[in-house]
Amino acid sequence: MKIKKKNKNMWYVSRFIEEHNHELLLSKFVEYLRSHRKISDFEKAQLNSMREIGISIPKIYESFATQAGGFNMVSFTKQDMYNVLRRLRAMQNGDVNATFRYLEGIAQVDEKLFWRYKTGPSKQLCDLFWSDGASQEDYRIFGDVLAFDATYGRNKYNLPVVVFSGVNHHNQTCVFGAAMVSHESQESYNWVLERFLECMKGKTPNAVITDGDPAMGIAIQKVFPEAHHRLCAWHLLRNATANISQPQFTQLFRQCMLADIDIHEFEKQWEAMLEECGVREVEWMRDLYAKKYSWTTAYIRGRFYAGLRTTSRCESLHTKLGRFVESRYGILEFITNFQRCIDFLRDNEAELDFRSCYGTPVLQTEFVELEKSAALKFTREIFFRVRESLKRSVRININGCNHTSNGDVFLVEKYRKSGLNWQVLYDGQGQKFGCSCMRMESFGLPCIHILAVVVRLNLCAILDSLVLKRWSKIAKSEADHWSIVNEAVNKDILYKRKVVAFLHLCTRLVKFSCFDEHDFRVYAERIVRDTSMLESKYGVARESSGASHVWGEFSRINDPVRVRTKGTGHANMSSTMTGKKRRKCSNCGRLGHRRTRCTNAPASSAMDNRNGAVNGSETGKDGADTTGHVKLSTTTDGLSKSFV
Repeated sequence: MKIKKKNKNMWYVSRFIEEHNHELLLSKFVEYLRSHRKISDFEKAQLNSMREIGISIPKIYESFATQAGGFNMVSFTKQDMYNVLRRLRAMQNGDVNATFRYLEGIAQVDEKLFWRYKTGPSKQLCDLFWSDGASQEDYRIFGDVLAFDATYGRNKYNLPVVVFSGVNHHNQTCVFGAAMVSHESQESYNWVLERFLECMKGKTPNAVITDGDPAMGIAIQKVFPEAHHRLCAWHLLRNATANISQPQFTQLFRQCMLADIDIHEFEKQWEAMLEECGVREVEWMRDLYAKKYSWTTAYIRGRFYAGLRTTSRCESLHTKLGRFVESRYGILEFITNFQRCIDFLRDNEAELDFRSCYGTPVLQTEFVELEKSAALKFTREIFFRVRESLKRSVRININGCNHTSNGDVFLVEKYRKSGLNWQVLYDGQGQKFGCSCMRMESFGLPCIHILAVVVRLNLCAILDSLVLKRWSKIAKSEADHWSIVNEAVNKDILYKRKVVAFLHLCTRLVKFSCFDEHDFRVYAERIVRDTSMLESKYGVARESSGASHVWGEFSRINDPVRVRTKGTGHANMSSTMTGKKRRKCSNCGRLGHRRTRCTNAPASSAMDNRNGAVNGSETGKDGADTTGHVKLSTTTDGLSKSFV
């Protein structure tokens, strides 16, 4: 159709071709046209934030439909939402680059954020390490003991994820950093531990506990030569069951490994176990005995491990992480949801801080002054342990006291067990205690022997020398002061708080303005007018300024290659390794053809097969022909149509 102007107020159709016209689309289908589908910037931000907390796209679409008043009122489809997410995160061979831009944006808020990466020959990402400021502050306070383990299945590239964790003052797991590695090799672990050491300003842990991976052990020995490496007790018991299938041996081995005995008694029990179970010549037993300084309590006594004997905390952390991340996540989605998991753990820590600072626990012992003193100094979780030791201290008898130049030595023994003796040294001038059981050095808590001597000396308070700062309420006093100062100058946090406060006000406005049609129109027009005024004042470009990072060198980094896990079967093997699966004939048993194409079949049988194929294509059962097509019959407005 061509339209021309006839005069000032009149137009006319000069040409019209009816064959080029088509029927107009029904009004209910208009919103599906590409020209009518649009997602606003606010809806994009809402979509992205809801997706980050793990809500699926269909659920988010239902949420938009509920807000709009129905699915037909939503101006976009689910596929448009998927496309927006893909563009926002640059997922087309840009997952790594989008991740780096995200970390750059976080670094503008958290000045202490540390992240490093390593690439391969094809410029693909191989290893990645990151740690935020709060994690580094936790390591500064609680970094005396370090535990880490690798887990699979947390990202679509199948990269092993290594989480570095420890124990805080509430005996709760805290995270120091995380890494993704392409291979569980010595080279990868060396690189990750070196980056960890660089991030923590060269501070090395005093003790490290792992599951016993050989490559991990060599890397620890190289990067942390001064740290004592302990092997996980649970993994050792599992290996004992696998290598020596004797329930009696497993029980005796557990006794040798975990019993609180001295070195002489351990050697005696070890020899008895070898003779009784007949495993002296087993090679695994020889290798295990050579590593006795890494797993038996008798040789580890006096080394501080904060009560850790296994990597079960790492396994528990991986389980919690599974609530926030999924195997289909890319690197960007993994890191954002990993930070959500860390925020969840820190929220639990904040709640425990509140419970420790406010309120007084009910006193349960007859040593009221000592119990009150412990409640004031220790966190609530640690206080419960000290109180249990205080209850059990009444079972300890003090048989005598010897005066020496270093202090008073008290000879103590357990009630009705004269064979169990200990020596407790008390230095009155330095107000210090020491016990031959070395529980104070191993766990950082006073043992029942020391507490029995404290009761004997009529002390009215727990001495400061018996309170390890990492278990006290003031363990993170300096860190809390740093976080308060940091938050005070953090404009991003202030902006988010204003957004939350304003959303609450908008919720109240929406609640009452929608009762009446007139009120709705008045307030809607007012909001549109005021929003337009603010946009002209600050500029729309300010809204998306946070995403305008220059790719720079990151644009050359390719996404990592999916790796195979240890112990996988044929399911994870590529087709180039397994070969193409060839069809096998059910008639002659040869490869390369089907029964209907078999030349060795009888003529009558082959003819029947061909006839059956032809008949099936014409009058196939349930409307299906042999080519796999399906005939569907439908009736619309009295007209019968068939689609193939």
